[in-house]
Amino acid sequence: MKKKHRWAVLAAAVALLSGCAGEGGAGGQDQAAAKMPSAGHGSVPSSAPALPEGMLRLGSSFPFREEGRSDSWQVSVSAFSPAKPSAKASSVPDGWRALTAGVTFTNTGSGIAELHGSFGVTARYGSEGRTAAVFTDTGVKGLEFPGAEADPVRVRPGGTYSTTVGYAVPTDAAGEPLTITFEGDDPAYLEGAVPGAPARPVTGSPARASSTTGELKFGDWVEDSPWLRVGRPRAAGTTAHGVRYAVDLSFFNNFDDTTLGHRPRASLKVFTGAELTEGDFEERLSNLPALAWIAPQRMATVTVHFTVPGKQVEGPVSIEVIDPYGEDVTYTGDVKN
Repeated sequence: MKKKHRWAVLAAAVALLSGCAGEGGAGGQDQAAAKMPSAGHGSVPSSAPALPEGMLRLGSSFPFREEGRSDSWQVSVSAFSPAKPSAKASSVPDGWRALTAGVTFTNTGSGIAELHGSFGVTARYGSEGRTAAVFTDTGVKGLEFPGAEADPVRVRPGGTYSTTVGYAVPTDAAGEPLTITFEGDDPAYLEGAVPGAPARPVTGSPARASSTTGELKFGDWVEDSPWLRVGRPRAAGTTAHGVRYAVDLSFFNNFDDTTLGHRPRASLKVFTGAELTEGDFEERLSNLPALAWIAPQRMATVTVHFTVPGKQVEGPVSIEVIDPYGEDVTYTGDVKN
C-alpha cells in the first residue's frame, strides 16, 4: 500500500502551489496574511478536548477559495444548535437529532466575488467518523447553489453571504465530536461537539498496524496513507442474486502536519468459499461522497455492501483492497448468515 513518503510528495506540492500563489510583491503578502485562520469568532469551553494541529474549532473563520476559482473569501462556521424539523424537512432519519449551524462567506477581495458552489462540505460524527445526514428545511437552505454557473451568488467587496446548514445525527451521539470538512482549493477542518451532553474526547484511534505480508484478519489496521481497516462482514438480507452483506471500511489519517488530508480512493473485490467465487460490491469506493478528505488524527468510516451468489453462504470470505497504485491487501475471515 502507499507509504508515508507519499505524504511528503503531497506536502511539497502544496507548498509549491502556495509559493506560486503568493508571488507578486505586496499582493502576495496580503494573500499570505489572509491565509492565517482566526479563532476569534467563538469562545473555547474549558472542557473542550484539545484539537490536533491543522484543525480549527467550530466558531472559527478561515480563508477560502472555491476549487478552480480566484475569488478570495473568509468563511466562518458557527457551533451547531439543536433544531426541530418541520413537516417540510428532507432527509432526517427516524430517531435522529437535527442540528443547524450558520455559515458566512465574507468577500475579502477588491472586486465583486462570485460563489458557484465549487466546493464540498462533509460532516462526520463520533470517533469512528460516520457521515451525518444532510437535511434542508424552511430556513435551512444548506450549501447548494442550483443554477450557479449561469447565475452565481455575487457579493460586493467586504460584503457577506450567509446561509444555514442542517445535519442529522443519531440521538446517542450527544457530546461526540462533530467534524466538518470544507473542501475547496485547500481543505479546512473544523470540530466541535454534538450538543446535548458534555464534549467527549476522540477514542479508538489505531494503536498499531498489522504487517501487510499474508492475509489480514477482519478488524486489523494496515499502515497506509491513510491507515485502513476492514471490519467483519455482517448479513444484511438476501437478494435475487444471493446473500447480501454489509461491511465497514475505516480510514485513519495519521498525518498531523497542518491542514493536509487525504481523500481515499481504491477498488474492492470480494471472494467466497474455497473456490474463491467472486461476489459483487454495490458501491464503487472512489465514488462514495462520504469519503471527503479526512482531518488530521481523525477517522472516517463508511458502510458498503456486497452480494455473494447462492442462498446459504457460511465460511471464508476474502476482501481485497487495491489502491490507485496497484498495491493491495487482503482481509480474510469466516462469516455466518
